[in-house]
Amino acid sequence: MQAMIRLIDKRKPSLMRKIIVAVGLLALVASPLQASSDTKYKNISRQLVVKANVALRALEIDEARLLFERALVAYPANTNALLGLGRTHEAKGQVGRGLKYYRQALEIEPNDMGALEVQALAFLKREMLDRADANRAKLVRLCPNGCTALENVETALEAYLAEDKIAANAAIVMPTEAKENP
Repeated sequence: MQAMIRLIDKRKPSLMRKIIVAVGLLALVASPLQASSDTKYKNISRQLVVKANVALRALEIDEARLLFERALVAYPANTNALLGLGRTHEAKGQVGRGLKYYRQALEIEPNDMGALEVQALAFLKREMLDRADANRAKLVRLCPNGCTALENVETALEAYLAEDKIAANAAIVMPTEAKENP
């Protein structure tokens, strides 16, 4: 390829300029076409996500999963489709797979409050308190006046800690009771 460019460049410098101008013009023309194509596929992806969410609410988990996957084929950066796939896996008890999709969504949009929320709740299901609390801290920074995502995560953390305290208290009480009733 480089040898060809050198040959064209040595023999006909004006031909090289014409080729460069032609490529540049093609790029200018293709750019709006690409943009309209991107918009088309984003819209298709959004429509599929809406249908998938309806299926998920109706507990048609497999149908929802297929629609979310199709939405990602249409537009791979659709974070709502990634979050939906995560929720479908959680609905099937596959929390680890759900976390994978939440992580992917946060790689695309690190400040997505919905993604931070569902990821924090999934972390609690996996007993990963430190990670859930890190998401809570990020939500505090993102919505200092409070928001639904933050409230949901804080409520879940409080419930998790309350259950943990009950379990801890039960472990402390049990040995004492055993000693009193030998």
